[in-house]
Amino acid sequence: MTSSPRHSFINRATAASSQDVASLFRSCLPSLETSKARVKVALKSFVDANDNPSTSPNYSSTEDDPLEIYLDMLQHGVVRRDAMWMLLLFRALKILSRKQQNRLKFGAAGLRAVVSALVNPINNRVAAEGANVLLNVCYEVSNVEALLETPGVQQLLLFLMEEDEELQANAAGAIQSICFQEEGRRHVHKKGGITVLATLLTSTNPKVVTRAVGAVHNLSSNAEAISDIRGSGSIPTLVSLLRSQLLPVSGSAAGALQNVSREVASRLIIRELDAVPPLARLLSAPDVQAQVCASGALLNIVGPDLDQREREEQQQQALVPYGYPRRSPGQRRALGRLMALCMAAAAVYDCLYDESPLAREAASGS
Repeated sequence: MTSSPRHSFINRATAASSQDVASLFRSCLPSLETSKARVKVALKSFVDANDNPSTSPNYSSTEDDPLEIYLDMLQHGVVRRDAMWMLLLFRALKILSRKQQNRLKFGAAGLRAVVSALVNPINNRVAAEGANVLLNVCYEVSNVEALLETPGVQQLLLFLMEEDEELQANAAGAIQSICFQEEGRRHVHKKGGITVLATLLTSTNPKVVTRAVGAVHNLSSNAEAISDIRGSGSIPTLVSLLRSQLLPVSGSAAGALQNVSREVASRLIIRELDAVPPLARLLSAPDVQAQVCASGALLNIVGPDLDQREREEQQQQALVPYGYPRRSPGQRRALGRLMALCMAAAAVYDCLYDESPLAREAASGS
């Protein structure tokens, strides 16, 4: 007896499509317990073929994905009790959620289904893949709003406290994604996210620290979070991260310092920690965002002193007799122009040479 054409992908050279998996699952529903091996084989075929976004047939396909079937699968008792099935299913949902049209399909019901599967997860590998799904879907504002109506953020913060570094990294990535939206930042701050993230800033795992400092950078955009970032003792760590050879880390650290330096108390701490030299080095970094953040941080840290000095000089010049030369004001503006020239010089260097000065130093281990 031969299998139907729709389900014959197992015997073909081509991998299962999202439609193949959904069709097989529906056909197996009456006897799912005894047919689960077939569905898992199909899921693995789909996941293996689409794991890499650059070579994923699904990512380049314009055919509609039956996302609702995957979300229904996620809520089935037989699936929930099977660790391998849950792992493959979350990996499949991560793949599907790379596409905006699928992210928009999740809706409140889909977010509730994902979160319910992450509360008391079957194991940490499943939890880590589920966090990846939330990382992707929270690129959409509507999904962040729906997630905030669930215990999803609290569960992600609990994952940050686990010892499993892959779970930490994926949960921090989801928090970073949520904190890109203002309501998300407020919610994470309210739930104590700053304290938990602060403990990960000293992680030796590059993926963990990259995502943790990225989340702190996003959180620091809200003025009410700044004093808590200072209170968590994170400012010295952020200053030390300016010297990281990983540009996403040093750039996010500069961005966080740019934001927290708006507060006088934080600005004084940053000055005492001698943050100006590493920030100045980032002006020639081969990353525009890092340059902009470093420039903004320097203006916030050094600028107020220049403003004060300028006001004092203007008061002195007011006493100079008429006809004597007067110094033109604008020291803060001049600093801004100098930093712009530094960034422009770095851009010209990138056009003329294969590597930037900082990239060459990093490669040589200096």
